[in-house]
Amino acid sequence: MELKVALAARAAPVEAALREYLQVRPPENLYRAMAHIPLAGGKRLRPVMALLACELVGGDSARAVPYATALETVHNFTLVHDDVMDEDDLRHGVPSAHAEFGVATAINAGDALFAYAFEMVTDSDCSDALRTELVRHLAITVREIAEGQQMDMDFEERETVAPAEYLEMVRLKTSILFGSAAFGGARIGGADAREALELRQMAIDVGLGFQIWDDYLDATAPAETLGKPSGSDIRQGKRTLLVIEALDRAAPDDRARLAAILDGGDSSDAEVAEAVAIMERSGALAACHERANGYLQGVRDTLAKYPQGEPRQLFEALLEYMVTRGY
Repeated sequence: MELKVALAARAAPVEAALREYLQVRPPENLYRAMAHIPLAGGKRLRPVMALLACELVGGDSARAVPYATALETVHNFTLVHDDVMDEDDLRHGVPSAHAEFGVATAINAGDALFAYAFEMVTDSDCSDALRTELVRHLAITVREIAEGQQMDMDFEERETVAPAEYLEMVRLKTSILFGSAAFGGARIGGADAREALELRQMAIDVGLGFQIWDDYLDATAPAETLGKPSGSDIRQGKRTLLVIEALDRAAPDDRARLAAILDGGDSSDAEVAEAVAIMERSGALAACHERANGYLQGVRDTLAKYPQGEPRQLFEALLEYMVTRGY
């Protein structure tokens, strides 16, 4: 609870900035749809990471608030569009944007959030040259997120996916936005490009662990805890690392049954539970838990180079939480 309170306090300037940027104005349907998911909640991990990275290198995190808010806006734009593509009707415990406003308005709102994020970056308190660097960096990041999303969708049509392919998809779809948080926050805080890139790689590694653990929770946590339907990856036939490991490790009968559930379309709750039981029997759940934790060692090595203090302590606690959080 103490960590959550500390992170919420760090996120407060971003929460205030989001409410300022996303005030409802004409055309009201667009701005209500834009604000719907960003203001419904969320852990704010990416913006907090940007602010902590800024402080870690000796900067004033207040200068990084617009950039941090832009990252959260990009993240939420991807959530709005992902929910449309995945046909998920729940997000953060509220109806998804398309469930609340319709598919067309949700897509339009996602597009507007995407554009608005770059306006936010230009409000960053830094030099024109650095502002230009950050805009380019974020643009590349968003394009790579789209590459990862396409890989994720393509994997749904394939019988087999190699672990290395899956991890590259995760790096693009999920981890690089964490990397952008650490990179941009550090640059605004005064770090040179070399130092900022090292922190970026550290954040990418922990982002990999975060997504593996997120897949784990998707399969095992109840919907009321997730704020979205549980087992949605299984229902959609996604080849997550859990599935890849289970198909590789399971006994032949279990392997065939798991493949049938994944390829059978909208699985029932009983079929989802059966798939999770196969994952557990095969050792896939334990293997993914171990892999997620394994990413932490490199993180600890990088952070050990920085002096002890509140920014480092909170950074360490945040990254530990991301890959070990429970229900």
